[in-house]
Amino acid sequence: MKRMAVVGGLLGGVLVLPMAAAAHPLGNFTINQHVGIIVRQGEVTLDYIVDMAEIPTFQERQAIDLDRDDQVSQAEKATYLEMACADRSASLVLTADGAPLSLSPTGSRLAFLPGQAGLSTLRLECGYRAEGGGRDLVVKNSNYSERVGWREMVARADGVAIMSDLPSESPSARLTSYPKDPGELTPDVTSGSIAIGAGAPQVKPPSPESVLPRTGLPVDALGGLVSRIDLGPGAGVVALLAAAALGAGHALAPGHGKTIIAAYLVGNRGTVRQAAGLGLTVAVSHTIGVLALGLATLLATRSFQPEQVYPYLSTASGLIVLSIGVALLVRTVRRLRHVRAHAHGRDHHHHHHDHSVANDSATPMGWRTLLALGLTGGLVPSASAVVLLLGAINLHRVEFGLALICAFGVGMAVAMVSVGLGLVAATRFGFRKLQASSWLPRLTASVPVVMGGVVSAVGLVMVTNAGWTLLG
Repeated sequence: MKRMAVVGGLLGGVLVLPMAAAAHPLGNFTINQHVGIIVRQGEVTLDYIVDMAEIPTFQERQAIDLDRDDQVSQAEKATYLEMACADRSASLVLTADGAPLSLSPTGSRLAFLPGQAGLSTLRLECGYRAEGGGRDLVVKNSNYSERVGWREMVARADGVAIMSDLPSESPSARLTSYPKDPGELTPDVTSGSIAIGAGAPQVKPPSPESVLPRTGLPVDALGGLVSRIDLGPGAGVVALLAAAALGAGHALAPGHGKTIIAAYLVGNRGTVRQAAGLGLTVAVSHTIGVLALGLATLLATRSFQPEQVYPYLSTASGLIVLSIGVALLVRTVRRLRHVRAHAHGRDHHHHHHDHSVANDSATPMGWRTLLALGLTGGLVPSASAVVLLLGAINLHRVEFGLALICAFGVGMAVAMVSVGLGLVAATRFGFRKLQASSWLPRLTASVPVVMGGVVSAVGLVMVTNAGWTLLG
């Protein structure tokens, strides 16, 4: 009874968790940075902090663990700290009145904090001190410039007066408490200037001992399932069912090409087989994408940046959609012209002509096109599923992790196929109603053209958005 209660609580807890919760407040791929500047008479100190989310931590930890025993010893920590803080200082530039100041290390700290799916997050702290004076200070941070993440910079004074374009307080409490929904408020501050005056009250700098607690971490329902096998076989089965439920919810959330698939099925009066094939293709391609990205993250060097793959996948997906939409539009227009010309040549009755156009205007494409269309819906893998796979590898539960990912894919397939079948049924019903009217067959003939335009427009938007991401 106790085990059943635990299993029931597990399933219930998983199903009520937010479907789109991220494993890290800013995403599983992010590397977040804080630069705290304290200006004193004749010296400047920098408090530099890095907070890595689960996936970059997974990569970094492999580089730290020199003996490959899955443990980070004190000696390995010390070696990494010395190297990492020296490397980071090279990309921290501090100038006074245009002259560069030399940074000397004052201390360092490394901690691995619990993350999602059995993975850790990494917190690196490096302290630096620079001697020198001047009236105008400029600080620049170019560390991890190519990575996605929160970048903040704050400036405070201790014994002197300053004016700065930088805030005096950290909005994230030195990367320990992020806003629940950062959205567009995520800072990306890589430089700041400080003007130094005379006389100011003493300001107590932040204590280096109060840096480890992190609050407000949302729960990643999918990633948390990988540890449930410890509760026994029954809990493992429930975890698989929960993964399937989460997969269905993920498929029904915005994305995965449902608008495109709907437009295609409606515009071409898709069949049940086509709807099922599209849904299954989305799920299979998504599962393959998760496995491929997870293995690439595992096997590649830490210079590999998984998050940079996403814009390219989105671009490829958009180009496929755009090409399908244009081809669908062109083929439908040609078919309409051919049918109209043939009908006029035979001098058919106007009513018969209308129905010929309505019935022949839909021109379904082959299975290659359908597979390409389904591929666009699953081409961009879920970050939570990638985290789950890496967590399973980290916990030496690869088989269970793969089973959870497959269950997640099954849930996606069920949801996508159900959506497709519903669309097919609704389309058939709608067309029967339209054709029963005396004046609406012409309207039904225009539906494939409209839907072809919708697919083309969605593809163009996808390519444009992905292009802006790549360029930005």
